[in-house]
Amino acid sequence: MSEGATRREFLRTLARVLLLLGIGALGAKLLGRGARTAGGPQAGNLPGQTCLSRGICRGCSAFSGCGLPQALSARSRASRARPDGGRP
Repeated sequence: MSEGATRREFLRTLARVLLLLGIGALGAKLLGRGARTAGGPQAGNLPGQTCLSRGICRGCSAFSGCGLPQALSARSRASRARPDGGRP
């Protein structure tokens, strides 16, 4: 009987640990998603780069040399919108 109780306790503990790990992973994912939003103090920027205009690239003074993902995407969209395909 003590063998069954030990096994039962083991399975309960295992279920609790897995549940806590799942909750922790979900929380980390949600926190990571929030940290990547543009303009925040922890905007997921490249080291040494911060967004100066809260993620609004049009009209930003640093747009041409910016290496942040949102600026790269905006430049790509701008070059596709040109009739010559963005070629100088």
